[in-house]
Amino acid sequence: MLAWQGQLQQLTNKLVHSDRRLLVLVEGDADWALETVQVALAGLGAESVLWYSTRSPAGAWTLPADRYNHELGREAQQGVFDAYSGFNPDALAALCGNIRGGGCVWVLCPPLDEWPRFADPFARKIAVEPWGVARVRNRFTTRAAWILRQYPYRAHLYQRSGTCAPGLSVQQLPDLPVQQRRVDDAGCVTDCQRTAMELILKVIQGHRKRPLVIEADRGRGKSVALGLAVARLAEAGKRIVITAPRVENAETLLRFARPHPDRPFNAEFYAPDRLLQVLPKADLLMVDEAAAIAPHLLKRILSHYSRAVMATTVNGYEGTGRGFSVRFHQHLNQQFPGWVRHEMRQPVRWQEQDWLEGLLQKLLLLKPQGADNIDPGGHPSLQFGEFTYQCDDHAEAQLNQLFELLMSAHYRTRPSDLRSMLDGGNVRLFTLRDAHQVYAVAMVACEGELGGNLAEHITEGKRRPHGQVLPQSLAVHLGQAQALGMCHWRIVRIAVQPQLQGTGLGSELLAHLLRQARAEGADGIGSLFSGSAAVLQFWHKNEYACIRVGYQREATTGAHSLLVYQGLSDGGQAMVQAALTGFHEDLPIQLMLTHQQLPASLVLQLCARHHSTVPATLPNHERDQQALQRFLAGYTPYENAAAAVWRSLWSLPISGLAWDQLPESERKLVIMKVLQNHPWPHCISTLQLTGIKQARKLLRQALARGFHWTLSN
Repeated sequence: MLAWQGQLQQLTNKLVHSDRRLLVLVEGDADWALETVQVALAGLGAESVLWYSTRSPAGAWTLPADRYNHELGREAQQGVFDAYSGFNPDALAALCGNIRGGGCVWVLCPPLDEWPRFADPFARKIAVEPWGVARVRNRFTTRAAWILRQYPYRAHLYQRSGTCAPGLSVQQLPDLPVQQRRVDDAGCVTDCQRTAMELILKVIQGHRKRPLVIEADRGRGKSVALGLAVARLAEAGKRIVITAPRVENAETLLRFARPHPDRPFNAEFYAPDRLLQVLPKADLLMVDEAAAIAPHLLKRILSHYSRAVMATTVNGYEGTGRGFSVRFHQHLNQQFPGWVRHEMRQPVRWQEQDWLEGLLQKLLLLKPQGADNIDPGGHPSLQFGEFTYQCDDHAEAQLNQLFELLMSAHYRTRPSDLRSMLDGGNVRLFTLRDAHQVYAVAMVACEGELGGNLAEHITEGKRRPHGQVLPQSLAVHLGQAQALGMCHWRIVRIAVQPQLQGTGLGSELLAHLLRQARAEGADGIGSLFSGSAAVLQFWHKNEYACIRVGYQREATTGAHSLLVYQGLSDGGQAMVQAALTGFHEDLPIQLMLTHQQLPASLVLQLCARHHSTVPATLPNHERDQQALQRFLAGYTPYENAAAAVWRSLWSLPISGLAWDQLPESERKLVIMKVLQNHPWPHCISTLQLTGIKQARKLLRQALARGFHWTLSN
């Protein structure tokens, strides 16, 4: 055994004894680094090694490049991350999550000094046409090298000239306490797991409509605790229904829930959509990885089952569900005021104060340090400016603040989002801040400038280049082919400190962005997002026109995508006006066809800005008036007057009807039945009416109020 191999063995022994993990940089040429790590692993006798590399040895256990979360739940003794195959932050995070205590993650890479100039293959994933890789920045790898130099707990194998033997540098690792792990009779390892099991058992015994929410970082044994609880309850004769985004997400839960596959099992897994179709009876509903289930589905599921446990990964290596927690907590507070939250802090696969986990949290901002002491009562005069990252403590603090803000405003953020934010050649960050804190942030992508064959191929449906969202949506979906050659600013994300939401900071930031975009010669500024009526109202208030609504709900948010836009140049204004006219012309028909499932509140907000496009001729008007009066008087059923009601609603400015005077149930019924043409049974069940008689009476009453007529007795 060579001297450096002996030193590695000593390091490994210390890691195994401390039950903690470490990052080892293998710095050198690509071929040398690959050969060296194989020699090192062979010398250590590593039995289970998980690779992320396009150059992994034949037959090696590998993490697929396009499915880096494929191995979630499995453990490896060692992991190899090949930066020469592309520095994919998502893959690094997922790989690290598979390494158990006592193991290392070996990163094959150039020397740290060369990282700012590293020709990273992953840059192709970030590049946006027509600008290509040349515009991709290197701030992520430059920052990573800066953090690694400062982080005290790591090891280096480095290439030396004149010899094949590597040099080895190991930072002094402190002696930290080791918590002895003991599996108790229930199968739990940590106190957090035991508490989780106790709380789950209480849900089935305690008050109804008080769901339990279990939140944990990855590696805390959350799914194991759920499975153990299911096993105990099923053995006691309780019927358990289990759901998760995919059955693979519940693999660990199901494995521990049924330790004896040959015995009868009183629990069953359902995919979320299937669960809502069947709605099987259950004593307890168990939801794993709730953050990855569309919120509208989760809310419907939760409303049906009176006893429920939801578990989710908040700061996981595969991404953060922190924004989900913030938003869904609000729903729970409103609908289930007695809900219970349990946070699992103790890791199961490794010890607390794990050296690899601590590094990843800094490197990938898995737990960014946000702003403190935000005064909700007001804010001082704030400065608008563009944020450009530099490797210093001040910029790092700002990056933590703005990334934490962006995370909290969205349901799921991945480590790769941080890299795109720092390195995207067309991505810019703008903030409202004072000397110490970021109060609001917007992430903007500059898009467009597409011409030649590429533009032609886009309009023909042959190409869909990454990162050109607004121009492609305008050209392909709205028929505005000239948008491809224009310059657009797309607001990718916008967020305001939660304590200051509703104080006008979001509108103030939008106003600054508008002026900046106009000053730089942009043709227009817009955004594409999944939103509710309240969110669309915010954009409407800031003079953005909604010119497209997606046909299906987004999987991550459960909401329909909305495209809003404001023209800045003459060409941009003419284009958005043409798109808006087409949208208004199509909306009356689309609401009965492709947009029949839009929430009534969103339909009402769309109609508030709608300009009448359904012509009303004089003969039609007179005939419609007669049909309406007969229906409202109760002389004829709705079906005989449906066309007249529909034409009358659309031939008048809908925003001028007395909607505000109508109760919510009446507003929804008019929208669902008249504008969206839903069957009576659907309206009755959705609005929880007693039957067809009440529904017909309610519709007559609503239309009478809306048209300012008096309903005959």
